[in-house]
Amino acid sequence: MKANLLPDFLIIGAGKCGTTSVDNYLKQHPSIYVTNVKEPNFFGYELIKPEDFEDKSKLKHYYDSVTDLKSYQALFSQAKADQLRGETSNTYLYHDRAPERIRYYVPNVKMAAIFRQPAERLYSRYLHLARENKLPTKSFDGVLDKNSIWWERNDLMKEGFYYKNLIRFFDYFPKDQIKTYLFEDLNGNPQQVMQDITHHIGADSSFEYDFSIQYNKSGFIKNKFYDKMVGHNSVIKNSIRSLMPEKAYSKLQNSPWVRKKFTDIKNKNLARPKLDPELKKRVTEFYADDIQKLSKLINRNLDHWLA
Repeated sequence: MKANLLPDFLIIGAGKCGTTSVDNYLKQHPSIYVTNVKEPNFFGYELIKPEDFEDKSKLKHYYDSVTDLKSYQALFSQAKADQLRGETSNTYLYHDRAPERIRYYVPNVKMAAIFRQPAERLYSRYLHLARENKLPTKSFDGVLDKNSIWWERNDLMKEGFYYKNLIRFFDYFPKDQIKTYLFEDLNGNPQQVMQDITHHIGADSSFEYDFSIQYNKSGFIKNKFYDKMVGHNSVIKNSIRSLMPEKAYSKLQNSPWVRKKFTDIKNKNLARPKLDPELKKRVTEFYADDIQKLSKLINRNLDHWLA
């Protein structure tokens, strides 16, 4: 494996803030190569062994990740010589060892992080888990119990403390290597945000992206049979994959037309109940101090998150 097969840029999170969309948009750019595996989590898990886990329920996520250097480098083996290489792993934002390991391997790497009003992010995570039939509690108000699983898992309450998670990176990297964006900016002006990210990582920022696909939409499944046919673990998709060579399947899967059709069909089968305003206010109160510190750190007014 070539020694230089390491990333030039990383999208480090946070989850449910638009990182899946950014990951897919960047794949459109001819000068950029993004790994087909989203969230390899290498820099978070590289020095960790299975026996280090006290909570064995977390081992599945570990085994689903890429934990050795050779396998991690293999993710970039299809990149062309003139392409910038990158990947997206939301876990880097909260993995304790990630900043130090990133600096160890790629000290000059460019990073981007996207943040969303934390109560809204958490509710989106709740809807995502509803889509996968893996709800932490039956209703979202379970988050108000500080002794619940909501406060134990990294991807739930903990991931929303953006300042606490991001400040660790500035112990290892100068600020100009890490760009931060807000979810509302990505929604309101995706072309501007993507051009800024593209410029930050060193590619041609004049490229015009296609934003016609809504990626990673979450919600409660309306029709379970329909979801089984075309949803996240689609019977149709898995059948096609079993009949085609991996390279041909990957090409088909990355076809913009195919992706748009399947994504539109899946999204129409999702129900998204509104977040109760009073509950949003109570959840936001947990994050208030962190939001104020983040505002100063990234030099952005976040009063609207607290309103």
